[in-house]
Amino acid sequence: MKNFKIITFISFLLILFSCEKEENIKIQNTNIDNVSIKDGRLSFQSIESLQRVYKEYADATDEKLASYLQPLYKKGFYSLRPIVTESNENFLYYHYTKNDSTMRKSNHRSQEDVFDYLDDLEDIIGDDTFSAFLNNNAEILVADKIYKYTDVGLFISNEDKYNNLLSYLDEKNVSQNIIEETPLNIKTNLFNEFPSDGINTINPDIKYFKVAPMDPDTDGGGSGAPYTPTPGSPASTDPSYNAFLNNLGSCQIQHGLFTTWFGENDVCIDKYESRRRVKTKAFNYNYLIVYHMGVKCVHQYRGWTGFWRLEATDEIRLVVEAAQFEYDLDALLGNNAINNQTREQIYYMNNQKAYFAGPNTITFNNQWGLPTITYYNLNSLPAIFQDNLSFEFFGTGIDWLDNQIQNGIDTNLEASNLNQQFYSTLYSTLSSQLQKAFGNNTQVPQNRTFVAKFPQNGKMIFQKSVALKEYNVGYSEKTFDWGAEFSFNASTSGDSGWRMSGGAGNVLVRPKNFRVKIIGAARRGDVWHGSKFNNGIN
Repeated sequence: MKNFKIITFISFLLILFSCEKEENIKIQNTNIDNVSIKDGRLSFQSIESLQRVYKEYADATDEKLASYLQPLYKKGFYSLRPIVTESNENFLYYHYTKNDSTMRKSNHRSQEDVFDYLDDLEDIIGDDTFSAFLNNNAEILVADKIYKYTDVGLFISNEDKYNNLLSYLDEKNVSQNIIEETPLNIKTNLFNEFPSDGINTINPDIKYFKVAPMDPDTDGGGSGAPYTPTPGSPASTDPSYNAFLNNLGSCQIQHGLFTTWFGENDVCIDKYESRRRVKTKAFNYNYLIVYHMGVKCVHQYRGWTGFWRLEATDEIRLVVEAAQFEYDLDALLGNNAINNQTREQIYYMNNQKAYFAGPNTITFNNQWGLPTITYYNLNSLPAIFQDNLSFEFFGTGIDWLDNQIQNGIDTNLEASNLNQQFYSTLYSTLSSQLQKAFGNNTQVPQNRTFVAKFPQNGKMIFQKSVALKEYNVGYSEKTFDWGAEFSFNASTSGDSGWRMSGGAGNVLVRPKNFRVKIIGAARRGDVWHGSKFNNGIN
């Protein structure tokens, strides 16, 4: 009996210690990601902490993000672009109108237009979540470094060297009010002094980062060219919606007062009433410490405060015929492991993986054999590859197009050709192989992701299609990827080389050459409003 009591007491202590330890771990993790306000800036303990918080809110609703920020606003924080909701609109109006910086940005504007400068700021810092984390001077403190975003790029200094940074900006005549454009000759001089993209060292105290803006006259630039629907792309059987699309001209993409130095930000706005509008966005933001790539359609209302905020409407549709982007890697020339895999094709759907090893060369028709089907947790794939259907080929599956890409012939042409291939020859292959793998009644989902891999060129080309239809909401959004870096396995030997299925790997890259063909539409009552545009894909 005595031994039993001793064992019971020891068990109680072990459980108590275990619970206490678990609670301490939770508290420690919470403290790691705690954000504070220091000298008017949000302060994060580390880049990893910022990235964890950002990833939690990058795709969150405005209500969730506003709830996170509201205690910070009450402590005196001012977001560069605040997250405005119906519940916090009045508070933010009085919070911002009592701030001198806000009123300086709003000089010469009427009371109703006092916050129109926020649209101009979106040209520079287009990401809604990240711009809400920056203060009204476009700054954020991470560990001991201040990141200051301007209309010519990002400047970085240690916290104790901040005055040196301000002196440098004064000396170079770079605008410190992000809404006032730096003179063009100053921008040109700075670009000539630091022509390379990425991080440049100005002096021991200051670093400079930029992503050169895309030339609108080159591939991938926003030209607002005529929008031609691609045969086989996501379609609708709704007569009113189709009639709206048939009468909708292609939108001229807006870039606003400033050209973004932090990636691509394509925006079209249909202001169909003085207080209502539909905004369609396609973006690939790179702020060095975080990035975000995706598409979005937003229905907005402007009340007496002058803020534009989300307003639920009857229906929103977001259709992306093609969103294409690339990752550059080190080429693997003459690698036997890669060459032996070039005939494989892999599909991921409904938590299943279908692996086709290659055409059966014994048959006269050179047909693909039966696939190997296995269970696969799609959440273990990189976020950018998680979709209703994802599939990866070595190449595109058509020789003449692969030759164009491998020979580097006209990158814009390859984008359009890949788009056509996606919805014609490749679509037939998809239907056939999916039915062979998952049953004759299997239909190709409209939301899908394709990656064509070219290890000999060191290139991966992604193509996504999106078809979203949502009711009684204020926005529809599809994030392709966000956070810090996209990581995958590109090993040069073994069975896992250049496969997305390898999970998190050892190669860290970011997307480039973002191209898109998109429709964003909102229905209020019986009437549709919205925009369609294409950037880099005809």
